[in-house]
Amino acid sequence: MSRFSLRYSLALALGLAVQAGWGASAQADDCSRFAAARDSYLGQTSDGMTAALEQMARQRQIPVDAAAFYWGGTLLQADDRASLASLAQLTLATYQWQGHWERAEHAMTRIADEHGSRVAALYAGLMFTDNRGARDPYRARAYLAESARGGNRDAAAFLDMHDACYGHRMALN
Repeated sequence: MSRFSLRYSLALALGLAVQAGWGASAQADDCSRFAAARDSYLGQTSDGMTAALEQMARQRQIPVDAAAFYWGGTLLQADDRASLASLAQLTLATYQWQGHWERAEHAMTRIADEHGSRVAALYAGLMFTDNRGARDPYRARAYLAESARGGNRDAAAFLDMHDACYGHRMALN
């Protein structure tokens, strides 16, 4: 191997190593931004519903989970767009409860899949990327993309952040 080839090979290897290190750092920053935005969004969205649910339980003097079941059934029977959005928020509020993650994920995907709720698709997409329940970036992307195609601007913004964070890893699989 000539000196030029050796130097060129070393320079190329060093450049690729630096690029890989910078790319990993940038991806970690993208993932941190996505996680912070997701957690803030989910928390803010569920806080109002949680407060309303707790108030309903106090008024009726029943446990909060019974109030959620009662209210959820009423919203599901209404079967209109606004009621389904409220049902998705209610389901998201119960997702925050210890041990309810799997049930809430299942319910959220049913609301999205069976009733076509784009809000539920957004929430399902975000739920599949956090540290509760199932972690599935492929399903998360599918739900976020479905919601974004339906015109949900929040979903479109989260889809961009999701792709910046998970896109490289998903492309390698």
